[in-house]
Amino acid sequence: MSVRFRLARVLGLRTRLREQAQDTVQESAAALAAAGERIDAARAVQDSVRAAEDASAATGIRGADLARSRAYEASLALEEAALVAAQARLAEDLERCRAVLIERRREERQLERLRERAEERNRVAGERAAAVLLDDLARRKPCA
Repeated sequence: MSVRFRLARVLGLRTRLREQAQDTVQESAAALAAAGERIDAARAVQDSVRAAEDASAATGIRGADLARSRAYEASLALEEAALVAAQARLAEDLERCRAVLIERRREERQLERLRERAEERNRVAGERAAAVLLDDLARRKPCA
């Protein structure tokens, strides 16, 4: 005696929403990791520019070249600052996505518990109906 869980569609929808939230968390984590790599690359370029400037300073550098090098270094610093700000936004986005994922999982788990309770009630009702049937059969059996 199987009775269909009335909230099965809702549970299916909640499961799909949770899976979407998991995908979003994974995408956000990947974007955050990529932002970290871009920051590391920008810092490496800055270090190489500084090293080239130091090497040129040892042999002598013209003022215009020094000014150009410093302007380039300043632009790299601005780029790094923008990347750090973007990384902070991505980190906040990741935390928000994780919070949504936790909430979706909580809602899904609540529906799973309701389904389990409904299945248990149906099982008990089926056992009770079987017991009543057996009692009725036992009472109808003619005595010899």
